[in-house]
Amino acid sequence: MILRELQSSLREVGSGPDRWILLLLFLFLLSIPFSIFAAQVGYFGALIIWVGTMAVRRESDGVRTGFEMFFLLYLAAELISTLLSSNTAQSFLYMQRRMLLIPILYLLLAKVKSRSAITALLSMMLLAALGVALWSFRDLFINFSGYLAFQRRLSEFQMYMTAGGIMMIVALVIIPFVLHRETPTRFRWTAVLVLVPVLVNLLFTFTRSSWLGLIGGALVIGLRRHRKVLLPLLVILGMVVALSSPEMKDRMSSAFDPSHPNNVSRVHMWEVGWGMFLDHPLFGIGDIGTEQLWDRYSEPGWPSEGHLHNNVIMWMVTLGLTGSLVLISLFVALWRRLWEIEKLVHQDWLLGSLLLGGLGVMTGFHINGMFEWNFGDAEIMMLLWSVTGLSLAAGRMTEGDGK
Repeated sequence: MILRELQSSLREVGSGPDRWILLLLFLFLLSIPFSIFAAQVGYFGALIIWVGTMAVRRESDGVRTGFEMFFLLYLAAELISTLLSSNTAQSFLYMQRRMLLIPILYLLLAKVKSRSAITALLSMMLLAALGVALWSFRDLFINFSGYLAFQRRLSEFQMYMTAGGIMMIVALVIIPFVLHRETPTRFRWTAVLVLVPVLVNLLFTFTRSSWLGLIGGALVIGLRRHRKVLLPLLVILGMVVALSSPEMKDRMSSAFDPSHPNNVSRVHMWEVGWGMFLDHPLFGIGDIGTEQLWDRYSEPGWPSEGHLHNNVIMWMVTLGLTGSLVLISLFVALWRRLWEIEKLVHQDWLLGSLLLGGLGVMTGFHINGMFEWNFGDAEIMMLLWSVTGLSLAAGRMTEGDGK
């Protein structure tokens, strides 16, 4: 089925630049979970061809997301904070890394114009996550007792926090397809067969924030799609907890205990961040690592930290009140737009599941971001902008059909 959708999507775009762009987008989504280099080749290759063809034609594709004002204000906030920063070079470097990922939205919105293209690109995302999950089982089986004792964490291709975030996002993309009544039987069972190893992989990354993000996103999906599935989800969650080792149970319960030794350092980071924000309230310290000012705000004896494990606090510290309000407003607007599109395509098994997955991913990302700096994680942002871009492309297809 995947091969058929790939062939169909390629036939639809024909030959020429659009075919190469789609092939490079396949490479991009196929590579994110295991190779940031290959993902960058795919993404920037597609972006360069797209921009180059528009330059040759001397004509823009006219793609608009509706969020241009937010992106411009965000760029302005980054520029101002960079100019005022104590380390302008590093702030500019981090700024350009973040800004260069935003065109993912525009690229997908411009070039994804069919259901076959959406299915093929989603298949690449799921296939890559499945491959990484199955590959990771090798170490899990060999060292299973170490994992049960929380002495090892799955992190084959990235650090465990990134690995957990990737699996959380992919799981939330899959779940709506499993739940939708109209999903074709073969696609549903394929989704289930991918979901199970992805969830096992997520569990053994021991990334608590990704666990919470998964639960929050799944609740949004369940409440919107079938409220009756919430009880089975709770039963499954209870069974996982009941069957876990004592060390795993301690890891799970620690997520809700601020005084737990694993959480004390995070609380201290947030206190340090609050001090930095109070001294730089409008435009922040610049988009730089917080280790550069750490000793000025931290109590003696605490090791310096490059970030503060919380998106909103990091936005406040690096971009001040100005930039943080812009980003919060952007994500609120994105949520509202995805919600509006989801209502239009709710009954469509493909587009409705994609949009509901987008809402779940957005929820999970922000819950995860309460305890991690996932906005600063390139792989996570690639996936977030990709799911959002595909969702916006689905909305454009719907509007084009006059629905």
